[in-house]
Amino acid sequence: MKLFEKLFSGKEISGRAWVISSLVGIVLVLLFIGSMNYFVDPFSYFRFMDGEFTEFQDASDTYLRYIKAKQIQHAGDKYDAYIIGGSKSGALRTQTLKEVEGLDYYNCWILSGNFREYYLYTKFILENTSAKKILLQISGPEVKRGDVSSFGDMYKTPAVISGESEAAEVFEFLGKNVSVAWGDLMKKIKGEKLITIPGIEDGVRNINYYYKRIEKDPDEYMQTAVLHDYDANLDKLFNKTPKNAERFNNLEYLKEIKSMCEDAGVELQVFIGASCINELNEYEARTYWSYLLQIVDIFDNIWDFSGYNDVCMNPYNFYNESHYKYEVGDLMIRTMAKGEQIVEGFGTYVTPKTRFTWLDSRRKAYNRLKTEYNNTGTIDLSMYTYEDRIK
Repeated sequence: MKLFEKLFSGKEISGRAWVISSLVGIVLVLLFIGSMNYFVDPFSYFRFMDGEFTEFQDASDTYLRYIKAKQIQHAGDKYDAYIIGGSKSGALRTQTLKEVEGLDYYNCWILSGNFREYYLYTKFILENTSAKKILLQISGPEVKRGDVSSFGDMYKTPAVISGESEAAEVFEFLGKNVSVAWGDLMKKIKGEKLITIPGIEDGVRNINYYYKRIEKDPDEYMQTAVLHDYDANLDKLFNKTPKNAERFNNLEYLKEIKSMCEDAGVELQVFIGASCINELNEYEARTYWSYLLQIVDIFDNIWDFSGYNDVCMNPYNFYNESHYKYEVGDLMIRTMAKGEQIVEGFGTYVTPKTRFTWLDSRRKAYNRLKTEYNNTGTIDLSMYTYEDRIK
């Protein structure tokens, strides 16, 4: 108390007292920052350390990768199988898989998925659960994407998955910029509702918000959310060549995933998910086609739902240019379970014997559309309607 009396009285104090007071001040600041980050928990980090399910927001400031990892770690005996993939695979409903396979699935989708993390999550699942099966979805954009940690803090691989120090990660989250926690706290004090999307316990992505928006005006929504920049993207698709820089690293990770599952006696099923035509410009090229052939070489057989079929060409089957709806996910699951196409042209079972025929069909479809684009300046999608969507 005497020290603080001197500080506020303006009287001279010793250098030692200044050091002590400075240290006390630093400690108080650190305690304040740590307390704000711990109790407000704006990144949904501390509330989920025990792995118990809590509703969480599907947003860029929520550490979804960590939440998924903790759910796997603490509920390993609850599930028989796991879905691994990027945000597209979030629309794969576990209840549909339960219906057709009889297995209880957890959906491990992550934002901006990449094969490095698919490898790490597979390894983590095999080490911490009694999984019988892993369902791995491959998507086109992954061919160009490697380590995504530079995208922001929420895109870093959690320590529990990477094998790095979990204690260091705890201190990192205690020391996050307090402005985020302060902003959330002020909103709560003012009675403002935070923008949140309730999570689903089995890990499936909650996209009901998009369905409500679509129902108000499907045509307007499709133009603004699915086909925005359509003309520019068509120009890139037919006149630009993406680098697809990560294809070689991807193939090595895929080999490791296959080897780990074989060694553990766990079934691995691989498929290429549906992709909207307005996204293909990001990766469609000869390098991508070669990459697809090598994927078949690794796994011997895969299902392919991507490309130029009527499901992928209909923009009403997507809630944005990069993500398909629940019903498309259900159709893929049911098609793979049945072992044959349910909707004509959607889903090809590819083996080493059929891979060249399959790829030749894709290449010819691309060239037909390129001819149409060169002749008309666009690809006409007017024949696809909201009523034609997968229901």
